[in-house]
Amino acid sequence: MDKWGEGLHPFSAFTASVCNLRPASRGSTHAQSPEPTKPPLIRPNYLSTEEDRRVAIDALRLTRRIVGQHLLARYKPEEYKPGEHLTSDAELTQAAGDLGTTIFHPVGTAKMGADNDPQAVLDERLRVRGIDGLRVIDASAMPRITSGNTNSPTIMIAEKGAEMVLSDARPRG
Repeated sequence: MDKWGEGLHPFSAFTASVCNLRPASRGSTHAQSPEPTKPPLIRPNYLSTEEDRRVAIDALRLTRRIVGQHLLARYKPEEYKPGEHLTSDAELTQAAGDLGTTIFHPVGTAKMGADNDPQAVLDERLRVRGIDGLRVIDASAMPRITSGNTNSPTIMIAEKGAEMVLSDARPRG
């Protein structure tokens, strides 16, 4: 398929995909209006660093070497996307940008961090700085994406966050 949610191609195929587990590029999410029905402005900024562009280029070339191994030759694999005619660094970077997606695990839109970190929206107890009584207890608290599925770390954040809420609600004394 060309995109998630679209139908499969009418030919036999397999997908060889790559994922940068430690991206350096940073995007942003901002409210565009105080009106709650207005969607946020989301700028993923994929491949905005030289490091991420290099990882993408190297990953595409490695994938081609893997698919080009003699054990797969009997299946006669043909590259559909990005297309074997694309070979330069610039072409592969453009192709990676055209094909890139989140794989549904975005994190970090409400980063937790130290008091002196201007990018940290949350304190160490998941409280939104400057707004009493508001916490963010989900994957958006992660300062960086984990090098694996975000499900288990998000469950851990939720469990720890629930403990913090209960602990802070208990009467002292």
